[in-house]
This record gives sequence, C-alpha cells and structure tokens, in this order.
Amino acid sequence: MFFGNEIFRLDRVDSTNNFAANLISSQLCQNGTAILSAEQTAGRGQRDQVWESESNCNLLCSYILLPDNVSVELLPYYNWMLSLALIETLQFFNVEAKIKWPNDIFVNGKKICGVLLENQISEGLIKSMILGVGLNVNQTEFKIDSATSLKLETQIDFEIDKVFNVLNEALNKWAAILLSDPEVIKEEYLKSLYLLNTNAQYKIEGRLVIGCIKSVNHLGQLLLSIDGEEKLFNHKEIEFMHS
Repeated sequence: MFFGNEIFRLDRVDSTNNFAANLISSQLCQNGTAILSAEQTAGRGQRDQVWESESNCNLLCSYILLPDNVSVELLPYYNWMLSLALIETLQFFNVEAKIKWPNDIFVNGKKICGVLLENQISEGLIKSMILGVGLNVNQTEFKIDSATSLKLETQIDFEIDKVFNVLNEALNKWAAILLSDPEVIKEEYLKSLYLLNTNAQYKIEGRLVIGCIKSVNHLGQLLLSIDGEEKLFNHKEIEFMHS
C-alpha cells in the first residue's frame, strides 16, 4: 500500500472526495491514489456540514483505497490510522494535537483538521474507501472562532506540498502498522484521544450530561461513563459540548 503513488493535482474542484468517487467508478485510479486541490467549491465535513477553506491556503486532499478482501469490521482501524497519521504530521511541525472522537483533530481546544471517510461495502467486505482530509495550514481568519491552523499556532507560513509529503509518509508508516498489528493502531489512537479520562459536558438525546470518555471499542463506538454507568455511543448519537 503506497499512499501518494499517483497524484492528481487540481486547481479547483467541488470536492476532492467527489473527484475520487468518479475516479473509482471510472476505474481510473490505483490503490493509494491521492487527489490534491488548491480550492474546493463544495467541500464537505461530517454531519453534512460545509467545510470552509480559503483558496490556496490549506491542505485539501483525498486518498483512494481499494482493499483486497478486507472485512467491514476493520473500518474503524482505517479511521484510527488516518487520525494517527495526521497527529504525526502536526507533530513534525511542532504542533501537539489530539483526536476528538471519532476523527476531528484538535489543537488547544480548537479544530485544525476534519476528516471524511466514505466507503463502498459489499457482502461484508470493503470494496473501496475514500479518505478525505481538510487540514488548515495558512488560513488565519475563520467564520467560527473554534477553528485554528498551523500558521495561527506557529506564526509560520508553510508550503502546502511539504505538509502533503509529510502526511503521505506518515500514512504509509501507519498503514504498514495496520497491516502487521492492528491492535497497536487502536492503542495509539486511545493515547491521543481528546478528553480521555476527563469529565466534560455532552448532549445526548437533547439532554446535557456530564460524562467521562473511557475508551473506544473495536467497532469504533465511544465508551462513556455517566453517573458511574458505562454506555456505548455511535457517531451522531452524542454531541461534544466542551471544545
């Protein structure tokens, strides 16, 4: 598995994930193909949110994976792998980050990177995966005050290509670990989990509660302790109120 072995460089696109999906359906890509764009006109985030990104300022890319007989049960591990690669990329540039479950990347309580994974599944096997990344690099003004960037954190201008190359290397490293010992991926993901073993406020079914993140299970569900009782949550069943 070689992330970035083939690269499509675009000046402008609606969404790198959409471009990747078209490549897959047209069979015009390799395993590990990357799509890199200077601008997205309709970038997407989790929960169908729009991903805000200033042109030529950020790392906007998607990776294509064409797994061979990989069980759908391994989907969470690919999410963890990508999250760890992003954490390592930021560390390379002397920025310490945490993973806000399931895969937002946070620095000093603010979001610096969003991830959007889209999969094609058939008969319990992963046929294709698209790993979408929106990493704030040189943008310094955002419509929301809960966002940050590499430049805001370091006061340094970065070359987008350099950040992209570091991410490719990190992805290839963690992909090799995933293939050889998946449980290492889970252990390292937990070590970087935002608010782990910390009491914080969450919204569950419209109700505010105080809970404490204890772990993530093999299905990627969040294990939260509320009033001494441990409960599991899927994505979209719980909202972080502490950020």
